[in-house]
Amino acid sequence: MKRFALTGITLFVSMFTLSGCQSNTSAEGASVFASSKESFQIVMASGVLQKCLGISPGSGRMTRNAANQPYCKQLPGASIYDQAGASFRAGDHAAAARIVSKAAEMGNPVAQLRLALMYDQGDGVQRSAKSAFEWYSRAAAQGEPESQEQVGLFYELAEGVPENWDLAAKLYEASASQGWTKGQFALARAYQFGIGVPQNRQTSIAWYQKAAAQGNAKADYWAKWLRDPTNNIGFRNDIEHNVVIGGKLRFGTNLMGGDPAGMTFHNSAQRAMWIMGLRNRLDKEEAEVFRDIRRREYADCTQAGRDNCGAGRF
Repeated sequence: MKRFALTGITLFVSMFTLSGCQSNTSAEGASVFASSKESFQIVMASGVLQKCLGISPGSGRMTRNAANQPYCKQLPGASIYDQAGASFRAGDHAAAARIVSKAAEMGNPVAQLRLALMYDQGDGVQRSAKSAFEWYSRAAAQGEPESQEQVGLFYELAEGVPENWDLAAKLYEASASQGWTKGQFALARAYQFGIGVPQNRQTSIAWYQKAAAQGNAKADYWAKWLRDPTNNIGFRNDIEHNVVIGGKLRFGTNLMGGDPAGMTFHNSAQRAMWIMGLRNRLDKEEAEVFRDIRRREYADCTQAGRDNCGAGRF
């Protein structure tokens, strides 16, 4: 799984309209740019920022419309942010990046998010996972929910930071509870696989449904899939899939449901151990099925009085 940065098609035309675009991790992401002892304070957006983003606690969604605009104008450096928009619309993305960085330095969390996205995409600046993480973190520290989800992915995937699934889950929860669709998807996925939270199919379904209600098609798919208790929860990534399935036609009952119910995986190593155990259980179960088949074939052969039944070894 790769991180997904949401880049604005009209990044400065509107503070409110964003569309999804996959973010690629640069080679720089392989270096550690956060201390393993680093602590991250989880906060929720409040005051002007909460109103700017259209966050209504308990509503399950963010409502972004023209009514939010007066509050966004009250954020630090809002006029500078608007100047960056003019440069962006004129096609000078490098100038837009330079200008928006000024608003970001002044503490504007919306500008901090936009600057992080620009570093993530290499849009107007040289792509830098380190700089993207820094600006996502600054915005997340003020409770900006999209940034919280992005920082959570950094910690889940250990992209330049120490792996920390417990912190990732807390960031996903903060993002999701404020109504950010992809934060809701990330939290649902955490409950689906036990990433930093106790694995719980029903809780996962509930969060997928919240994201689906905001138009997330993948969330709608997973909510429907998981509602069938006989469906396997799936795999966190291709590596897990290949370890268990490995191109085989698997049929063991361990794949019916297959939830590690109530288990919390605090890191990828713990999850990998469980995945190996699942494969071993399937191997054992399926080998026994084939042994039973051979036993029956041998019994049928000998009862029929044939002399080509083999050695009868199973």
